[in-house]
Amino acid sequence: MKCTIPEISWHNREPVLSVDIHPDFTSFYRLATGGGDCHILIWQIFIEDDGTVKQEVISDLKRHQKSVNVVRWSPSGLYLASADDDANIIIWQLKTDNIPSLDDVTDDKETWNVSKILRGHKEDIYDLCWSPNGLKLLSGSIDNSAILWDIKSGKSEQIMTDHKGFVQGVAWDPKSQYIATVSTDRICRIYDSIGKHVKARISKGPIPVSKDHPLYGKDVKYFHDDTFKSFFRRLCFSPDGNLLIVPSGHIVPDEGKPLSCTHIFAVEISSPIAILPLPKQCSVVVKCCPIYFELREDGPEPYINLPYRILFAVGTDHDVILYDTQQIAPFARFHNIHYTRLTDLTWSVDGLLLIAASTDGYCTLITFEPEELGIQCIKEESETEDSFSNVSTSEPIDIEIIEDSKGKEILEKANKIITPKKKLKKIALSEKNSSILSFFKKTSSSGKLLNADDSIAITKKMRI
Repeated sequence: MKCTIPEISWHNREPVLSVDIHPDFTSFYRLATGGGDCHILIWQIFIEDDGTVKQEVISDLKRHQKSVNVVRWSPSGLYLASADDDANIIIWQLKTDNIPSLDDVTDDKETWNVSKILRGHKEDIYDLCWSPNGLKLLSGSIDNSAILWDIKSGKSEQIMTDHKGFVQGVAWDPKSQYIATVSTDRICRIYDSIGKHVKARISKGPIPVSKDHPLYGKDVKYFHDDTFKSFFRRLCFSPDGNLLIVPSGHIVPDEGKPLSCTHIFAVEISSPIAILPLPKQCSVVVKCCPIYFELREDGPEPYINLPYRILFAVGTDHDVILYDTQQIAPFARFHNIHYTRLTDLTWSVDGLLLIAASTDGYCTLITFEPEELGIQCIKEESETEDSFSNVSTSEPIDIEIIEDSKGKEILEKANKIITPKKKLKKIALSEKNSSILSFFKKTSSSGKLLNADDSIAITKKMRI
């Protein structure tokens, strides 16, 4: 594996707030970046045979008037969604015809047209996530709400206003059964896929420790409060939909300093099945590799009972840490690669490229050799379909600016009236939940929760 930090000004020395690699790979990787300079840049990323990385801007999208906080490709790669500090969501589409337009008066190699502009939030939008079939879009904002959008009509289908803080991360289950949000009110909410019913509010409870641990049987709060020093808490479902990995974890023991961590949840329960401690840093973003890998024959017994390995990257204040579901300890750590906090992570579809973005204005490109991370395990996936797939890309599409006035009215009422919420029934860890407990076998090789000192020792050995 190689770690490269190109010495280029990605966004005119402004923070790089989001990165996303196109889901299709041809002879190069297509990367979208959004930054504090209000621009979206489309890049060609080339990996030479000797591992050298080359990058070139092929399009500069300039319709945003404020900082672009998030960019996300649709599952098919035909469309790009972006959101900014002006509460706008823009849906972009690649122009493939020869009909001239005002956007053609550039030096860009590609022309991306605005297809839709969605307006429903009242404040900055921090995160976006597409549905697995590309028909819906989920957005999270600092107006304390998450909105579920129908892309074809451009209207909001559901507005989730029960958050009591900024919504800093949203995620969609690959099986399309659940959607998840995490906010500054220290709660991770799990909804059904249409956003009407809250399935779980994850905020505090027991943690997986041995019986002799001081915190055994005690309820602890799982997440940092609103003093968390990051714009984002970007959570992620595993590609098989069995796990939800949430950053910004925080555990306060009876004695000693609070411990920052990353929590792993099985989608069926509201208590973590594994806790990944972080020494002196906070996790900001989690991103799973889209490739399934075979279990290592020489590796430990998996602590999560899956027939394959899932790899995921955790972005912290300054580091990128790589984990898998076979061992609780990280297998690689890229330390002090940026001066300021990381903002986003993205994997390539072949799992050979991982990119991290930072508020220092730079991006780190981590490349892997084929089979360096393991042997790929073939797993059939359902085909994706975008809501615009019935629209010919050879025809020009007029820009639709969709004002969701109903959504804004709901948000205004929600901010004025706080209604009591029905207390959800808590699912306890017991033998009755055998299908759930089968996910988690042991916390660590010693059966105890790893502490910060353990993690430091591990990461020093694994440091790149």
